[in-house]
Amino acid sequence: MLLKESVIQIIEESLKTISHYDESLPIKIEYARDEKFGDYACTIAMDKAWREQFSAHNPEYKNPLKLAERIAGAVRKHPDFNQFFEYVEVVKPGFINIRIAPSLLFKYTLRALEEREKFGFTSKNSPRSIIFEYVSANPTGPLNVVSARAAALGDCCCNLLEAAGENVTREYYVNDYGNQVNLLGWSCLLRFMESKGVPVKFSEKDSQGNSSYSSGEGIPFPAEGYHGEYLSDIANEILEKFPETKPENKLISHFKEISKRTDFPEEELFQIQDAAAAADTFGRKATEYFLNTHKRDLENFRVSFDSFFSEKSLHDAGSVLRIREKLKRYIYKEDEKELFKSTDFGDDKDRVIMRSDGRPTYLLADIAYHNTKIERNFSQIYNIWGPDHHGYIRRLAGAMEALGFNPEQFRVLIAQQVNLLENGKPIVMSKRTGKFITMKTLVEEIPVDVIRYFFVMRAFESHLDFDFSEARDTSEKNPYYYVAYAHARIRSIFRKAGEIGLIRSDLADRQKTSEELSSAEMPEMTEERRRLLWLIARFPEEVRDAADSLEPQRIINYLYTLASSLSRFYAPQENRVISQEPKTAASLLSALDAVAYCLKTGLKLLGMEAPEKMVREVDLNS
Repeated sequence: MLLKESVIQIIEESLKTISHYDESLPIKIEYARDEKFGDYACTIAMDKAWREQFSAHNPEYKNPLKLAERIAGAVRKHPDFNQFFEYVEVVKPGFINIRIAPSLLFKYTLRALEEREKFGFTSKNSPRSIIFEYVSANPTGPLNVVSARAAALGDCCCNLLEAAGENVTREYYVNDYGNQVNLLGWSCLLRFMESKGVPVKFSEKDSQGNSSYSSGEGIPFPAEGYHGEYLSDIANEILEKFPETKPENKLISHFKEISKRTDFPEEELFQIQDAAAAADTFGRKATEYFLNTHKRDLENFRVSFDSFFSEKSLHDAGSVLRIREKLKRYIYKEDEKELFKSTDFGDDKDRVIMRSDGRPTYLLADIAYHNTKIERNFSQIYNIWGPDHHGYIRRLAGAMEALGFNPEQFRVLIAQQVNLLENGKPIVMSKRTGKFITMKTLVEEIPVDVIRYFFVMRAFESHLDFDFSEARDTSEKNPYYYVAYAHARIRSIFRKAGEIGLIRSDLADRQKTSEELSSAEMPEMTEERRRLLWLIARFPEEVRDAADSLEPQRIINYLYTLASSLSRFYAPQENRVISQEPKTAASLLSALDAVAYCLKTGLKLLGMEAPEKMVREVDLNS
């Protein structure tokens, strides 16, 4: 049982001795805002519902201070009070401050030594079957930094949910169907033609925002196409790997001829039959190419998926058109279009699902895809979307409700924008040429551990400033290295302890070391020592809370606090392990070993590594 759960259970059992207690009221405790006030703070006496329930029998309990004193008094009479608590006290205006007994905290330290890498993992009697969809970037170009942040956040959330005992499936939805694939094909074809000497021209916007092409020669590059120059290399790679896809020479000659026209319209381009066939081939091959690069880049970023679900497979199976039957109560026709009555579910207007020409919209395909999640018996659906998808949430959530899925079990998280900086100044990128920082470039320039730390240290809804100069810094000013150094420092002390004989086991075997230290006695308490024990005991509930709230940054905050407390622990002479007599050293080493497990496991849950050694040496005599 988590420490917090044990405390709540003691409070609940104590409240049952008060005749006016209503078991339906939730018991709320939180971490004390300042350690001088204790470990936990119980706030129920300041809750209006609690005061109303108790004051109905005794008017003096309208005063939160009086009610808090009554509740605290009941807790102090609990038969296990001394085993659990050092003190329970009441302060204005009605907080019940709780400080855990050091002996109980040390039991969690010993438990950490017993469970080792599994310390922090909990189980559930009835785990949820969760599908977590994230990244799902269109396979029309390289993964960018927003996708990289979504990958880091999604992977961390899944790791935490699994550590909290849930069953999780990680899925990537591949948008490999429709107009975007067609435009990608045309874009590759035109870049190929350009490499063969065919001039192309791009539309330009005037001061009023109207787009037009220049009057000179050149094939008009589709305004909605993908303009990145990188597509030239992609087209050549596709032809090298699949030479049979190369357009025939007569088509190249035809393009050279029509490029001489100064009045060639974009619309006429799409009507060239042989060119459309070549663009279709390019589109399919380019989509496959980019999906493979996505998989490779994600693997290098330490992100893996259980499945890649193809949108094209839904269309090929007829699932997209069939889903209308399940939604028919909420579908109506207008101007030869079919609309979904999403306003019935809180949307600001109804949404088109079938165009007037009989083609389904992306929304209908997305509904069909999410229906497969229901059919696959997932009880909880999570999605991570990009910052430009806020308005899309309500319409899809409404469709899920229309399909009979509990709306409380469908949740979309928005991974906000990443602003790239260098020495505090924005990095300017070009959409026109496709010159932007990709995930691949990011990983080549900055260690994965650092990138993931920076990407996860802010909440989903917070914009993130990623400064390359700060990320390159390998000193303790870089928060990842601050935490990593803490783990490396503990391991260096253990190596030194083994060299001088303070511990007998082979330090290369962490299990033997932990087994030896598991018989250590509780160290004499000081504030620095007690704080380490308190943070060790908190680790499993920090993992559970971060999983339940889908807030991986809570683990970042915890790890940084733990590393900071470790620095405070080292300051007094009495905590310099190497200079202590064996019995005291073993007690202190037991706590340090447990801290190391918390640091290592916490970083691992966030997709980062805890180094055993680092280039920067530490003072082994500390």
